[in-house]
Amino acid sequence: MVDASIKIRTARSEDAVRLHELHTASVRALCAKYYANEIIEGWLQSRTPSGYLAPIEHAAIFVAELNHKIIGFGEATAGAIVAVYVDPSATGQGVGRLILDRALEAARCNHSGPVRVESTLNASSFYEHHGFVEVKRATVSRNQVEVPIVVMELVAR
Repeated sequence: MVDASIKIRTARSEDAVRLHELHTASVRALCAKYYANEIIEGWLQSRTPSGYLAPIEHAAIFVAELNHKIIGFGEATAGAIVAVYVDPSATGQGVGRLILDRALEAARCNHSGPVRVESTLNASSFYEHHGFVEVKRATVSRNQVEVPIVVMELVAR
């Protein structure tokens, strides 16, 4: 059951440092069983808080807050879920589902086809549980490191 006191709101520029901390902690903790340490460190190597500012300015990032602390965030554009990240200490509490619901709302705005996500290996079962199906396996390049992903789609309802 989801804690009713969790609030979803649009991210603000002053959230960038926390988004960076949460993103980094989430990848290191939740992806560790699925990716070699070299891949994780290469993936995170050039990330900085300023990297979140452009999507924040476009209102593409939103956060999940509990007691005024950001415990997760998401990002979406028309037709695509860009990110769903949850603080490792807050997993399994429905936070990811709240973020995904908000991301799907944004992804479906002005878009009528399938919604696509490039899922990390550890998150593919989460997306599958919520109706996404695997389209293909691929890799994305992050700082000259190839990161295996699962491309998934949710057919429009």
